[in-house]
Amino acid sequence: MIDVIIGLQRGDEGKGRFVDMLAEDHDIVARFNGGNNAGHTVVLPDGRDLALHLIPSGIAHPHAMNVIGNGTLINPTKLIEEIADIRSKGIEISRKNLKISSASHLILPHHIYDDEIREAGIGSQGSTKSGIAQVSSFKAMRIGVRTEIIKNDINKLQEIVFDGLVAQSPFREAAGLKAIDEKAISKQYVEDAKQMWEFITDTVYYLNQELRKAKPARVLAEGAQAFLLDIDHGMYPFTSSSSTTTGGVSTGLGVPPSFIDKVYGVAKAVQSHVGGGPFVTEIKDEVLLKRLHGDMATIDAEKGTTTGRVRRLGYFDLPQIRRAQMVNGEEDKQTMALSKLDWVQRFGEKIPICIAYERKGKTLKIAPDAAYKLEQSTPQYEYLPNWTEDIREVREFDKLPINAQNYIKFIEEQTGVPISMIGVGPQRDQVIIR
Repeated sequence: MIDVIIGLQRGDEGKGRFVDMLAEDHDIVARFNGGNNAGHTVVLPDGRDLALHLIPSGIAHPHAMNVIGNGTLINPTKLIEEIADIRSKGIEISRKNLKISSASHLILPHHIYDDEIREAGIGSQGSTKSGIAQVSSFKAMRIGVRTEIIKNDINKLQEIVFDGLVAQSPFREAAGLKAIDEKAISKQYVEDAKQMWEFITDTVYYLNQELRKAKPARVLAEGAQAFLLDIDHGMYPFTSSSSTTTGGVSTGLGVPPSFIDKVYGVAKAVQSHVGGGPFVTEIKDEVLLKRLHGDMATIDAEKGTTTGRVRRLGYFDLPQIRRAQMVNGEEDKQTMALSKLDWVQRFGEKIPICIAYERKGKTLKIAPDAAYKLEQSTPQYEYLPNWTEDIREVREFDKLPINAQNYIKFIEEQTGVPISMIGVGPQRDQVIIR
């Protein structure tokens, strides 16, 4: 069976650390969407940080097979750099623990330059400039290049890369970008792509064979980004270019939805966002923001793993959580993981929680379905009493301060979904399991 872990908010919820925990009880960890524009930070047992962008978070577990599914978008150069960084930390990566779908799509150099051109103009969308939108559009127009070409016709790949860069040259010049050596870039790209050779295979066949064994494999499907960034259900057009919901698991891995068992939705007590788009509960108070952000040098600082950009922060938003849960599965199959409970203290005496929106004279318990409607919405808050005790060393729910317990119970009552894992700090062991 397949367990799915997804972000319920705007990304950066701390999915990686929960995937890292759950990977211990799964045979396969499979990434089903996104590209290297996403990022997770996992803390290794020895305390070192492991920044992951495309490699599934199960790579830190020797027993786990890691699969990059057909729904992912791959930049060979970035992938090879990531593999080298992981190996430098003493973690083995070989065909014994990593498989890459031959049907995944390659991010080509001209996709990335085109992203830079767009972001330099009036059409800027706050992109990570990773070429994600561009490769996704090529895929939809059926002119994309799949990873299978690396094994099938590597010379053709170099030709495609070179021709794409040459054709794009006048647009780069018009945008004021520096001149490049198209031949050198295309050659290096192909050299990087060749290093993926040993990992490339039919992952759809592999996963379905493993799921249909007499003793089926336990698969953990790991999503990138989060609900509000979903191309269909998010705050369009301020979204990513792939499906970030449970629906993306079937298409992004090539497995029937009937195999999906439990859905772990990850949220954090102080939600955040990088880039543009409506943010109904965004915090504007500069004094409070400074207190919430705290030391920006810590591992749990609110800045992007991939971009390094400081994130916008907001209060916990129940209408948005309810919509994400509505789309992602039946209530009896869902559970929540809540991160950064230790940050809630920073709010002060009272904890504001958005319980509903007001839009055009109506009260909405579930967030609306469009960015422009979110822009027209104002939050309605309920205020819970805060606590003063340091909870970072607490490992049992009933050892939490009573106000912290009531905060958790309030969210459960409001959503109808239990919270089974609670993060009380960034380290691997700073989690309460219920």
